Amino acid sequence: MMEPTFERAFWALAAADLALWQLDFPTERAMLDERWAQWVGLPAQKGEGITLTFAAWRARVHPIDWPRVRKSLIALVKGTSDYYCERYRIRTERGGWCWLEDRGRITQRDEQTGRARIGIGVCRNVTDEMEQAAWKELLSEAVIRSPVATVICDAEDRIIWVNPAAEQLFARQAADLFGQFIHRFLETGAATTGEKRGALVAVHTQDGTTRWVERIVTPFTSSLSHERFSVYVLHDITERIALEQQLRQLALTDVLTGLPNRRAFMERAEALFARIVRSAFHERAAVALIDLDHFKRINDTFGHSAGDAVLRDFADLLRANFRTMDEVGRLGGEEFGVVMPLVVLHDRPTSAFERLLREVRLRRVTFSGHHIQYTCSIGVTEVGPSDRAFDDVLARADRALYQAKAEGRNRLIWLAADE
Repeated sequence: MMEPTFERAFWALAAADLALWQLDFPTERAMLDERWAQWVGLPAQKGEGITLTFAAWRARVHPIDWPRVRKSLIALVKGTSDYYCERYRIRTERGGWCWLEDRGRITQRDEQTGRARIGIGVCRNVTDEMEQAAWKELLSEAVIRSPVATVICDAEDRIIWVNPAAEQLFARQAADLFGQFIHRFLETGAATTGEKRGALVAVHTQDGTTRWVERIVTPFTSSLSHERFSVYVLHDITERIALEQQLRQLALTDVLTGLPNRRAFMERAEALFARIVRSAFHERAAVALIDLDHFKRINDTFGHSAGDAVLRDFADLLRANFRTMDEVGRLGGEEFGVVMPLVVLHDRPTSAFERLLREVRLRRVTFSGHHIQYTCSIGVTEVGPSDRAFDDVLARADRALYQAKAEGRNRLIWLAADE
C-alpha cells in the first residue's frame, strides 16, 4: 500500500500527465514508469514501468538533439548544474519521433567521491506542442522569407506587421509603416470582403515611383482574442505589366514606320465610328486612304532600302500634318489610312489632305546620293448616317482612292457619304 505522501505525489503527477524516471548511475540503468513506456510504445505491465540501459536509452535519442542532452547531463553529473531540463526527440517503436521534456536533479551522491549515484525527475510529452510550434515556425519563416509582400492589418486597416518584401515594395522600414492606414499607400479604396482573385492596384512608394500589384485581402478573426484582422498579399507585377504593354505596343505598331499597324488602326477607327453613331452623327469624321504612287518603281530603281526610307519619310510627314487626336496608320505595303475627327462645325473634310498632297509634291528623300521624289493618291470621304459599319466608310474611301489612281494619280478624290 502506498504511503500517503507518495500516493498524493503519484496522483498529482498522473493528473499533470507527467512520467517519472530514475537514473542509477553505478549500474547505468534508467527506470521509466508506465506512462513513459506508453509514449514510446514499449510494452509495460500495468502499474509497472520499464528499465533501459543508458546505451539503449541513448540509442533512441534523436542524433541532432543528443549533443545538447549529453552536455546538460554531464553538467548535472559533475555538479556544475543543480538542475537538468531539456527537450528532445526520442524514437518510438513505430519509427516515429516523440518529443519529451525532462526535468530532474541528482538526489544521491557517493559520500566519499561525490560521484552521482541516483537522479530522479519527471518527463512530459510535448509532441503536440512542439509540432504545432514547428508548423508555426515553418509558416512564419515562409511568410517572412517570401518574395511576395505580405501585410497584416487590424480591424481598422492599420498596419501591424509587414514582411521584408513589403518593406522593399513600399520602400519604407517596418517601423515607418506600423500604425499607418494601408490605403494611404494604395490607389484604390478598402476591400471589405475577401478577394478570391487579385485586384490590380497601384502602390505609391516613398521615392515617388508607382508599382503595380495584384492584391488579395483575406480577413480573419483570432480564435484567442476574437479580434478581426486582414492579411494583404501584394504581388508585384510591375515588370509583367510593362512587358505586356511592350508586347501589345509591338503587336499594334508597324516596325518600319513606327505608326500604328492595320490592326491598331482598325481598332481605334471602329471605336471612333461607334462614338459617332452614339452621338446620332452629331460628331463628324473624315476618313482617307492614301497610296504612294508607283512605289514598286522606287524599289526596282533604287532598291528596297530606298523604298523603306521613302515609307519612313512619308510616315514622318503624316505625324507632322495630323493631330494627336487623329488616327493614322500604315495598313500594309505603301497604303496608309487616316481618320480625322472634324471638331469645327464647318470644317472642310478635304483641307488637311490637300495640304498633305502639296507637301508630298515638294518632298525629296536623299538616299545613297540619290534624291528621290515621290507622290501619293488620296481618297477621302466622311462618316454618314447611311453607314452601318466602319467597313462601309472604308469601302467608300477605297473607291475614291481607286478613282484618284484611275485619273492619273498624284491627286485627291472626295466621295460624299451618299455616293
